[in-house]
Amino acid sequence: MSGLKTAGLYSFPPQRFGLCGMAREKADLLGMLIENKIENLRKVLKTFQGAFLYYSLIAKENKIKNPFDKRVIRAYWIGNNFLEKVRVAKLREMVAKDFKKPKLAKILPENSIANHSFHVLVAGPIQKDLILTEGMKDLCKVSWGRVLEILDNKLNIKSLIVEYQPLLKEKEWFLGKPIKRKIFYHKKILPKIKIGDFVSFHWDFAIEKLSKKDLENLEKYTKISIRIANFLKKNKKIN
Repeated sequence: MSGLKTAGLYSFPPQRFGLCGMAREKADLLGMLIENKIENLRKVLKTFQGAFLYYSLIAKENKIKNPFDKRVIRAYWIGNNFLEKVRVAKLREMVAKDFKKPKLAKILPENSIANHSFHVLVAGPIQKDLILTEGMKDLCKVSWGRVLEILDNKLNIKSLIVEYQPLLKEKEWFLGKPIKRKIFYHKKILPKIKIGDFVSFHWDFAIEKLSKKDLENLEKYTKISIRIANFLKKNKKIN
């Protein structure tokens, strides 16, 4: 799958709620993905200001010209070794200048990563009027789940029952015990999904089938971001 299509798939769920990027009324992102109008995605995806900043940073730090290179996109949404080459100093610089959060930038620990989980749990939204509640952060992070049931119907958009670990918060953030959750998927995006597969999902919309390595990376970098968020909270640096 190309980097543009992967970025489009992960960006569509929040866009449908008007949370990120160009308004759905102006850009039918799902339609572009289904009809495979990949080149039309580039202009739309650049309006996802936060994600595009991360893509650009990861690409530059890995000496890649194209911010939509598939390795770059997967580094941000799932996680891979490209994140290891992103200098924390450059991540701090982006948080300070582009996110306009200089106080946070100064206290980011050395293990901070340019991954979507970091953006959700640590950096937070660029839009000042957008506040993610604790429950919304579980929806916003990229989750992984094992397919338990496929609920068939006559529509293109169908439902899955998956088992996953929710993001919870008591005194600290943590991944809870596995629970069942109903999520949605589009049969043209995931045409061969079957029971037992592991899928990623974002805002309750299934994105792709995950390989064993994908699962390892997604869990690894999510847990790193959870530890960073807890460290900063413990030291009363962030809410």
